[in-house]
Amino acid sequence: MPELPSVEDFRKEIDPNTINKKISDVRIIDDYILKTPKKRFKEEMVGKIIKSTSRRGKYIFIEIDGKYVLLHFGMSGEVKFYKRKSEQPEYSKIIIEFSDNTFLSIISIRKFGKVELIDDYKTYVNENEIGPDALDVSLEEFKEIMDYKKRSYAKNALMDQSAISGIGNIFSDELLFQVNVFPKTKISQLETEKIEQMYSVMKDILKVAIESRLSDKPYPNDFIIPHRSRDDNCPVCSTNIKRLKISSRHAFYCPKCQIK
Repeated sequence: MPELPSVEDFRKEIDPNTINKKISDVRIIDDYILKTPKKRFKEEMVGKIIKSTSRRGKYIFIEIDGKYVLLHFGMSGEVKFYKRKSEQPEYSKIIIEFSDNTFLSIISIRKFGKVELIDDYKTYVNENEIGPDALDVSLEEFKEIMDYKKRSYAKNALMDQSAISGIGNIFSDELLFQVNVFPKTKISQLETEKIEQMYSVMKDILKVAIESRLSDKPYPNDFIIPHRSRDDNCPVCSTNIKRLKISSRHAFYCPKCQIK
């Protein structure tokens, strides 16, 4: 599932290409991911102007004349802006056409995404328990969240979207690798200094990841992400990478750098 850096990349695909543009048509090719009735969705959007975009964790909110189009990308979703009909991407499910004859495609390969028209951003966030964004959360908030999650394993606490939104399987592994914490360590076992280090590293790796996507550069070689496989070795100590199951997810870690 796309995590915060990917979703921020999608938002930056939408923002400069669609803000202040008038919607001339909405084509619904496949309504499987659409959670608002087709007729209402189209009627509420055609003729309206896109005002702004925002992101919270793995969600994008597109403001359209006081309402919002919510995008959640599931396992394999993305968005693509294009200028000619012939460029329509494969697996396009919903296409927004603008009055200048440009297009925004909402793509979903495995149909696990979600598109929905909502009336109020804050109400939706509260009702659906979407935690504070990982890039926006303050240190004090982070420490309070970790204290609340003190009985949880470190990996589970970081991936709980109602606690902190935006971090998934891949970046929780990266964060714990960089702070030398075994994924099944309980939060209650971590000293305050380690919690503060986790916060600082979380901000750093997400910013590096966003920049990496924007510049099309590979991740730094000392990240575990490029080596996240049982067939590869730790970039720091060359120990064979291990995998373990936590709840229904798999964690990759270095057994030497991240001691139990």
